[in-house]
Amino acid sequence: MRIKHHLSRLYHEHERVKIILLLGAIFASLIFISINIFEDSFYLGQPVKFGVSFSPTYAAALGLEPKQVYRAILEDLEVKNIRIPAYWNEIEPIEGKFDFAELDYYISEAEKHQAKVILAVGYKLFRWPECRSPGWLALDSEKVREEKIMNMLKAVIGQYNNNEVVSAFQLENEPYLPFGVCPGNLSKFFPSELALVRTLTKKPVIITDSGELRDWIAPAQMADYFGTTIYRKVNAPIVSTFHYPLKPWFYRLKANFVKAIFAPSLQKLLVAELQAEPWETEFMSSVPLEKQIKDFPLSAFQANVLFAKKVGFSENYLWGAEWWYYMKTWGHPEYWNFAKTIL
Repeated sequence: MRIKHHLSRLYHEHERVKIILLLGAIFASLIFISINIFEDSFYLGQPVKFGVSFSPTYAAALGLEPKQVYRAILEDLEVKNIRIPAYWNEIEPIEGKFDFAELDYYISEAEKHQAKVILAVGYKLFRWPECRSPGWLALDSEKVREEKIMNMLKAVIGQYNNNEVVSAFQLENEPYLPFGVCPGNLSKFFPSELALVRTLTKKPVIITDSGELRDWIAPAQMADYFGTTIYRKVNAPIVSTFHYPLKPWFYRLKANFVKAIFAPSLQKLLVAELQAEPWETEFMSSVPLEKQIKDFPLSAFQANVLFAKKVGFSENYLWGAEWWYYMKTWGHPEYWNFAKTIL
């Protein structure tokens, strides 16, 4: 009887502990949720700077005249912060002979409209296929490719380092994420690139990484400014449509943790790519207009902007300005018009 009584007491004690732990977990969860709801509301009231990323090559692929689109971005949307790529195959079409005429135009137009430019430099830059090799480059020699990349960096940074319109250089695009049509292992070569760039400029160096797929630690440790992506809905060949279930606090906590523990000298965190167009598995101009609208209605654009405000980073670069203009030419100006209200 004594043993039975003792076992019964142990059982009830065990059950009580389980209940206490469960209630404690529920209480902690409620506190966590309440804090983050409060923080969401707090950051909604804070000033946020929105800019855009712009790729002349992407605009042309949509059947648009890139310079016309760019001027509309500066004049009609009145954008004051813009991210532009220096695609290697375009600035060095002949080995050793650099042509900055087109890039000079875009920098000059930004200056005329009192806009600041983040100039993305390197081999792997934003917009598919990411890596763009000049036609003369021998892809079978990694050593030669890396040497030519270094020469290209010296030329492009030398061209724009003293230009006050260029506020920062972004080095490569998500160098630690294996994405895009890229030969070799860019992540292994990247520290050498960064060491060179540090000798060429005193401007801030931005390093970007996936907001959803990586931990940010390595790039944040190396960067002056760290840029993340925020994508909410993507289409992929295997999973079809995928909605990221992440909340604004995920990005906030991740940023605070990485900065506090691993990158205390990091000067700024920003959103380098905030989704503002559909993510399609085919090229955009080959996707029916109805599907583009279904995949990314205006409400998704509005929701993503609200989401970014809740995240709380002070600087956000919208991804899709070329597409808004494209949609406007096809009788859907609502995306362009909404962008006017936030830029």
